[in-house]
Amino acid sequence: MRPITGTDVIDFYNTRYDLLVLTTDGEFDYIDYSDLASSSYNDNRATAYNYVTLDNDNEVQVLLERTTIDEGEWFPDALTDDGDLTPSAADDMAAIINNDGILPSRALKAIEASKAWEAAEQTAKDLAAARAAAVNEVAAYAGSQSAAAAVLSLDQSTVNKLVAKHRRATTESAS
Repeated sequence: MRPITGTDVIDFYNTRYDLLVLTTDGEFDYIDYSDLASSSYNDNRATAYNYVTLDNDNEVQVLLERTTIDEGEWFPDALTDDGDLTPSAADDMAAIINNDGILPSRALKAIEASKAWEAAEQTAKDLAAARAAAVNEVAAYAGSQSAAAAVLSLDQSTVNKLVAKHRRATTESAS
């Protein structure tokens, strides 16, 4: 994983592939439209920075389409008279791709991962509280924490800690 460079853009252009993409592993790759699942694009065009699905069900982010360079839509003077991509235009393209495409998508990925982690953390806390409450119930019905430990095949100190945790939680929620 690294920022894209002008050299990467030139290398892509020289390969004659249709699309420069970013894989889920954070690597740059070149693909043709024939590699895409037919539902991933419209009218044989993929939109920059959108995600498309390959025939193998992997998802990639489109960074640049070759025709964007060929047709001069983005940078009218990007090609020399010999049809080569100029280094300065490639550097400018790379900077834009990094700032407008890669960075926002990676930031969104980090935000989504943080939200998923927070949800999982809350689920873990909820499950821990439910466990503590259940162990507390067993201790109440068994008559002692020692008896609960035997019934649950838990270490006595584990039962003690869980019962104490439940009592703290119920005391805190009552306050």
